[in-house]
Amino acid sequence: MEIWKFFNVNKVRRLDDEWPPRNIRLSDLNVKLIASLIAVIIIAFLALHSFYTVPLGSQALLFRFGRYIGTTDQGLHFKEPWAEVVKFDVQEIRRFEFGEKTQTVGKNYSANESEQKMVTSDSKILLISWVAQWRIQDPYQYFITNNINTEGDFRLISGLAEADFRKEVANMKYEDILTTGKVALSANAKARITNTFKSLGVGIAIVDVLISEVKVPPSVQASYNDVETAKQAKTSAINEAEAYANKTIEDAKGRAQVAMNNAEAYKVNKIADATAVSTRLDSLNAMYVSNPELVRTNLWYENIQDVLSRLNIIFVDGSNNNNIFLGDVPVVVGQK
Repeated sequence: MEIWKFFNVNKVRRLDDEWPPRNIRLSDLNVKLIASLIAVIIIAFLALHSFYTVPLGSQALLFRFGRYIGTTDQGLHFKEPWAEVVKFDVQEIRRFEFGEKTQTVGKNYSANESEQKMVTSDSKILLISWVAQWRIQDPYQYFITNNINTEGDFRLISGLAEADFRKEVANMKYEDILTTGKVALSANAKARITNTFKSLGVGIAIVDVLISEVKVPPSVQASYNDVETAKQAKTSAINEAEAYANKTIEDAKGRAQVAMNNAEAYKVNKIADATAVSTRLDSLNAMYVSNPELVRTNLWYENIQDVLSRLNIIFVDGSNNNNIFLGDVPVVVGQK
């Protein structure tokens, strides 16, 4: 081999050297492989965007290009890949707080006296803090019809609840709310708020109305304490009087029962004595019919013995000073 040919063949090409053109062709196998990969990618994309899951206790709204097309419940569902899904937890309990706002759960609360002040039916002022628990009942009304998703919207809804609660307070007396009327106030307020939300179609259900605190304004607290002290003293006096009355009545009932028992026993004894006398008379009458003289003699002896037993008989004899006893009856014998 010639030397120049050796160097010409093995020399290193530079980047600016001209490369000979090459013809690249795709075989049918490569085309099919690329088409299959594209098809798999498209199918995977459609699969990922054509199925969705609604969690337990939730509902979902479907939209096609921004237009509502339906509502679905919990579970796995199919949709068009370009359809949008908005999910709502319809079992989550939310709260509207009035009078006191929670800063730290179980620890810190901020009071709002303007919300607490309420007027009763007898034109008195009470400070009431309460909570309305609610949940989403109809996602369509909640999200589409009323578009409740801003702080202002929630203030509007809570304002409706507050107005209804104040109406119920205005229907009750001051003393009832402070003592035994809290349960009735909660139940009536819940019913009224529920009816309002239902008539307006806000898509919200009231779960419960809870009264956390009821108190009188500080300016009248001292007077209220005096009134309560007087009421307690009155109640104590009434209780003592009732206890005395009950004891007296029970004693009288006891004495009456004893008297009735004695009267009943006396009645029984008298009836028994009368029955015995009647029986004896019947017997004597039968004996008198058969032997009148014997019966008269026996009756005379019985009667004279009864008479003599009740007499203090004194026999006086001037001939001697002896004492004479007639049976168990002492007889004194002496001078006239």
